[in-house]
Amino acid sequence: MNKSLLKGMNSLIKDLGNYDYISRVRYVIFLVSKVLYDCKANGFRILDENFHSYKSTPYFLTDKENIFNEYEYFNLGIYEAEERIFNLIASGRRNFDLNNFRPARLYEALLTSRERKNLGQVYTPADIIDQMLSQLFEIKGIDKNTKILDPSCGGGYFLIESFKKIKNDLKEEVNDKYIIENMIYGIDIDDFSIFLTKAGILFAGSCSDVHFNIFNLDYLTDSFKLNNFDIIVGNPPYVGHKNTSMEYKKALYKKYPEVFYDKADISYCFFKRSMDILESDGMISFITSRYFMEALYADRMRAYLKNNFDIISIVDFSGNKVFKDAMVSPTLITLSNKGGNKNSFSYVKFYEDNTKEKFLYSQEKLKDAGWTILKDEDEQLFNRIESVSNTCISELCTIKQGIITGLDKAFIVDENAIEKYEFESNLLRKWIKNSSISKSGIKYNNLYLLYTNMIDCEQSYPHTIKYLSSFKQKLQNRRECVKGYRKWYELQWGRIRSDFENPKVVFPFKSRGNNFYYDVNEYFCSADVYLMNNFTEKIQLNYFLSYLNSDIFEFYFKCLAKKVGNNIYEYYPNKLSSAKIFLPQENSLQNISDLGKISIEIFLKKVFNISEEEVNNIIYKYVYKG
Repeated sequence: MNKSLLKGMNSLIKDLGNYDYISRVRYVIFLVSKVLYDCKANGFRILDENFHSYKSTPYFLTDKENIFNEYEYFNLGIYEAEERIFNLIASGRRNFDLNNFRPARLYEALLTSRERKNLGQVYTPADIIDQMLSQLFEIKGIDKNTKILDPSCGGGYFLIESFKKIKNDLKEEVNDKYIIENMIYGIDIDDFSIFLTKAGILFAGSCSDVHFNIFNLDYLTDSFKLNNFDIIVGNPPYVGHKNTSMEYKKALYKKYPEVFYDKADISYCFFKRSMDILESDGMISFITSRYFMEALYADRMRAYLKNNFDIISIVDFSGNKVFKDAMVSPTLITLSNKGGNKNSFSYVKFYEDNTKEKFLYSQEKLKDAGWTILKDEDEQLFNRIESVSNTCISELCTIKQGIITGLDKAFIVDENAIEKYEFESNLLRKWIKNSSISKSGIKYNNLYLLYTNMIDCEQSYPHTIKYLSSFKQKLQNRRECVKGYRKWYELQWGRIRSDFENPKVVFPFKSRGNNFYYDVNEYFCSADVYLMNNFTEKIQLNYFLSYLNSDIFEFYFKCLAKKVGNNIYEYYPNKLSSAKIFLPQENSLQNISDLGKISIEIFLKKVFNISEEEVNNIIYKYVYKG
């Protein structure tokens, strides 16, 4: 889209200040689509007239099925706005390819990144859509009886591209109207997404008097009679448990117990719902969050997929960015409803430098506890380390999360604030965050926590209470204060003070690699930091710390860990606690407790019988390449 056209549309959106932002954007999209569809039906010659003449000419067919009549409620009816849009399009007509105009692309361009995030609307790149559909059409094959569904159609990209591919592949057998009315189906919970999908298909096709099978429904909870689909494809919404109402979660718990419980993602339900309406030889292909392969509350989902489908392929982007302005790390998974043959599937893994490796992996080897999918030589090394390791980390220490203040802006202060407000000194504690920690030390940024859980009487701490009073309304609105569990000035989750004041191992919750550091300086830490303490007597701390920071343990743990970004891993307690290490006999442990970085690697190479070739070709790849 031409930048001057976008600038003009954004200017109009800004000038429509009496309406909410989303309504303004949708109105502009509606007007642009309406004028351009007039041009598609009648030619750009209609733009040669002035707006008044255009407005008074009934270019559209008078059929009641016209989508611009159906979605007239997006029209705010502002004459001046319609005239500005008409003139913008007239002046920039050379920039429009009407057969390839996609209203959803314009919607993407006009929405701010903040609004896209708030709406939860993430649109799939064209090359990914083409990759998914090409695979499905090649494996499944299509004919005039094929039925394709996108259960969360959004801007309609999957259905538009399906329409184009069908039209190309079956050009001698079907026409546009037949494809739209008999072969492609869509569902979305958002009515504007339905409009975008229908409009996009109309621009891609050559008919107007057509009945769409695009429905404004909740795919997971609404009842509908659609079934027997040959292909179900799309990009299910990424909605975590924190962004889902309890009422809605209860409905999903009841309807999808096979895959959904506790803190599971609602995208898991899309797989179960799709299975229910799929043909016996049908296929599903979704681009979805990769977290289901390792997440704690995805064990039912993993079991369901393994036991009910033949997995055809998994493309794991492994944290590489695919979606614009989206933090989700995606994967493509393609499934066949042939029923548990458990053949080997194709697995493609991308690395940080955008290189990739591809290999076959046996479906039977997938474990419900987590899908650790490795090349043969990587898997052999991992299994060797796993089998020789003899002690779970949970047997050696406890792992705890850092402090949740509930409002860092109130409780975290710097030295200037301390001097200005004269906080009572016995409340101040040195404060560190995730980014402060490395295996070689802690980078302290001179921040302090007001540890207000020590306040037994407000009158005894007048300076701190006076300072916090400016945040009182926000502090009182914290969940624990509303429920009466906390006093307004207390930390939301202050934890046990002695856990921070005593020596401990601290490590970042999310990190590019293993960064465990032994802290003796009584740092208090935020919720994105975890700590280990309560060490058993059978472990020498120097050995344990060297082991945790070794390249060999980093390789081992990254095979298990949940990857959440571009070479970013999650060091979550459930994974770390169940990870195993090799603990030597007590009489030999004393002799190796002071091992440094180089020595620990030499020692562990001997323990696990690791060759230099495995270090260079396997371990190096995980530790330094991602």
